[in-house]
Amino acid sequence: MQRMASIVIGVLVSLIALQASAQVVTLTMDELPTQPVNGLTFKGVTFGFTVGGIGSTDALYDAGNGGQQTFTQDPVIEGNAAGVLTLDFAMPTPRLEFGVSLLAAMNLSPGFVVMLFDANLNPIGTTPVDANILIFFPEGQFLYQGTPVRRAVITFNTTAARFGFDNLTFIGGPAPAPAMGTWGLMSLCVLLFGIGAMRVRAAQAS
Repeated sequence: MQRMASIVIGVLVSLIALQASAQVVTLTMDELPTQPVNGLTFKGVTFGFTVGGIGSTDALYDAGNGGQQTFTQDPVIEGNAAGVLTLDFAMPTPRLEFGVSLLAAMNLSPGFVVMLFDANLNPIGTTPVDANILIFFPEGQFLYQGTPVRRAVITFNTTAARFGFDNLTFIGGPAPAPAMGTWGLMSLCVLLFGIGAMRVRAAQAS
């Protein structure tokens, strides 16, 4: 029976460890040398950048874009506002945050648009975000919590010439086992203890 109890404890510890393996990741775009962002994979996210549907090098990680603003602070991902920035997450994330600034002399509504897709790449929704001049240039922040996101596609208001993208925050880490919750874990305990008890009774009967 003690052996069965040890097995139960081991299983529970493993499940808790798997569920706790996910962690909040924040990228401030100063973690890597300056380089094109298209095709770059880092910390569980793969970036894509296209202009006119064609992969482009006109967006750089660790680049300057207007200094220290409210939602973006140099360095940032800086690129052509005519392009499309894509984020693909190795582990679908239920939380997604980032800031965008735009090289323009006016408030922009919307400043950028975010399309989200679930683990099966089915659309979750489309969110326009206004960009307002708070310090130097129009900027806005995207905040999301909900259905885990596998892909985010960001398009920019082409009134602006360039964009800055910064402070990307998401839930990352190795893909965990499906969350069981308290009742699921308790049920597993009961099941394993029941199996142990049956084995003990069978041994006694023989």
